[in-house]
Amino acid sequence: MLVCGSQDRRDDGAAIAVVPQLRARIPAATRLRVVGQLGIDDLLAVPRGGGVVIVDAASGLRPGQIVELPLDGLLDRADDLRPRSSHALAFREVLGVATLLRRLPLPGRIVAIGGARWSLGSDLSPRVAKALPDLIASVLAAIEHVRG
Repeated sequence: MLVCGSQDRRDDGAAIAVVPQLRARIPAATRLRVVGQLGIDDLLAVPRGGGVVIVDAASGLRPGQIVELPLDGLLDRADDLRPRSSHALAFREVLGVATLLRRLPLPGRIVAIGGARWSLGSDLSPRVAKALPDLIASVLAAIEHVRG
């Protein structure tokens, strides 16, 4: 599991805010890494035969709204859903390059929570803070889905 975000950017820190609860509840074989900004190397580090769950805040969703999608579910979307923690390259490009270099698709899911505040600060917006238990439940469901 790759947890993205920035704790000093308000709602962008939502995924990081649930890390302690996730560590206590994920299966023993699941590795959790806080990566901050998602990069190609993060996806290349997933072992062959493994899968990944990426947890991030996203713009283009209502604050506190949670979506769970297959990784390639973001490739052809026409709406404004955009994970916040891939800056040098867009999420689609990071996934595309990693898939090309791996020479096979990476199985996985992305769980994203919509945010409202992205400015400097550490407090989450009220709707995002209220949705954190649902975010945890969605991440745990995504892990089970990937583990199949």
